[in-house]
Parts: sequence; C-alpha cells; structure tokens
Amino acid sequence: MSELSPSPRNDPRAVAKAERYRLLNEPQEAESICRDILAIDAGNHDVLVMLLLSITDQFGKSPTWASARRGRSSTN
Repeated sequence: MSELSPSPRNDPRAVAKAERYRLLNEPQEAESICRDILAIDAGNHDVLVMLLLSITDQFGKSPTWASARRGRSSTN
C-alpha cells in the first residue's frame, strides 16, 4: 500500500493551520494557505468560505482603506 505524500488536499492540518492564523488575527497568512489548498482542491467549500472570511478580515486594515474612509466621511 502506497503512502500518501503530505499535501493540503489530504492533510486536514493545513485547513486547521489556516483557521488558526485567521483566529490569531493573521488573515494574510490564512488567505495564502487557503489559496494553496484551493489550487489543489478547488471544490473545497469550507476552505472557500475561510478564504472569503480571511479577505474580509483584512478590510479596514490597509492605509488606503483608512484614507478612503476619511475622504468619504469628510464629504458627507
């Protein structure tokens, strides 16, 4: 019987690692892991949801987003 090599597709630890990074407020790391998993297993719904959440976790954290919000509030 052949041994499976470790890969994001057959290693649930990769998914757990992505979730852990997201919960540790490291959404960029979680996004990267999710994209790696989806490159191998594009139909993984749970990882797709985690990718979306990782991306939305990044909203409001970049300087361009903050400056855009300041500009918007000053025009209202």
